[in-house]
Amino acid sequence: MPFLKKIRQNKMIDNILSLGSATLLSAILTFLVGVATRNILGPEQYGYYLTISLAFTFIPLLQLGTLNAMNREVPFYLARQDGKRAQEIRNSTFSFLFTVPLLSVFLLILGSICLFFIGIDMEYKTGILFTSFISIFLFLTGYIEMYYKSEQNFRVASKLMFIKSVSQCVLTLILVLWIGYEGLYIGMLLALMIEVLVGRKSFQNIRFIFDIEKYKQLIKVGFPILLVGLVWSLMIAIDRIIIAIMMTPEDVGNYGVGMLVFSTMMLLPQVIGQVFYPKIVELVSQKKYLEIKKYHRKVNKNLAVVMAIIVFAGYFSIPFFIEWFMPEYVKGTQAAQILILGIYPLTLVGFAANYFNSINNQKKYITIQTITILINITLSITFLQLNFNISSVAIASAMSFTFYFLLMNSYFVKSINEFN
Repeated sequence: MPFLKKIRQNKMIDNILSLGSATLLSAILTFLVGVATRNILGPEQYGYYLTISLAFTFIPLLQLGTLNAMNREVPFYLARQDGKRAQEIRNSTFSFLFTVPLLSVFLLILGSICLFFIGIDMEYKTGILFTSFISIFLFLTGYIEMYYKSEQNFRVASKLMFIKSVSQCVLTLILVLWIGYEGLYIGMLLALMIEVLVGRKSFQNIRFIFDIEKYKQLIKVGFPILLVGLVWSLMIAIDRIIIAIMMTPEDVGNYGVGMLVFSTMMLLPQVIGQVFYPKIVELVSQKKYLEIKKYHRKVNKNLAVVMAIIVFAGYFSIPFFIEWFMPEYVKGTQAAQILILGIYPLTLVGFAANYFNSINNQKKYITIQTITILINITLSITFLQLNFNISSVAIASAMSFTFYFLLMNSYFVKSINEFN
């Protein structure tokens, strides 16, 4: 038994290193290309893109939780040696993508065409049109990536994510230099197509199933998890939404410097969360709650140390980086520093979040997220009244993330102790 446990631990570390290295390399490329494209386009034009790119967070939610159900149920049944049931779930999930999600994309395309007859900025018109076509491939790549993650095959998942990231960075940079603003969308579209081509093996042995009852079962399992993802997406995007509503595209662009740093520094916690999620599901299915508690303590302890070093270095280096490499965005320096501090408590929440999803206690999870959003909105509006600056919104976000961390982990400890 100790030998098998050691093998599982080594596999877990190997998965983290595999997915982590691919994510790190992708993050470096994405960061560098992000800096380059921001400098090429300028704060205002890039602000349009950041506003429209919020759609890339919410459009994949139209799969109604079926992908989330696959990610939870496949490792659950594989742990019980029920491969037939796992394949049935894959078949139903893939088939569902050609119903509601495909219809939604069709309506989005029609709506984006109609926008050309309305008097809004051309950047919004072209951006939304390209986003409509990108949506098709977001669903397909979502299935491909979730297929391999649910099997805990993080080597292939890492390879696919790396290929997508590298191709998107290279193509986007070339296209932005060549045609400008539209290159941001075309580069993303082509990269998603490449990922579908490379990951087409996940479509093998798929049998189309048009069964509304099976779809309902998947949605019943996955929609609460999806809802959590929706509220999470809203929670980390609410600052940009507030700035987009109350301020200008240029302000959104300047604030985007902080979001660039924010998303880059969140990668390590997200990788660890992706690797541990199937493991937590497996342990829940085996009712090994004491082992889950030990993993939580160990993961958060190590992350707390690593992220403290990263945040400390980032806080003091970001002003020099912006001044040297992104001088047009110098107005976003203070907001970026504040957001870096706000990252720290947020990095220590992922394990608790995965646990609540694993035990189907999304109600508590969503309640905490909703309270956090309301606090962020209240603080942002209040602080903007005192100082109408993007840094005021950044302070509100950092404070709300700290509150979120405290609530999530305290309820995790309370919940896990009920089983011991």
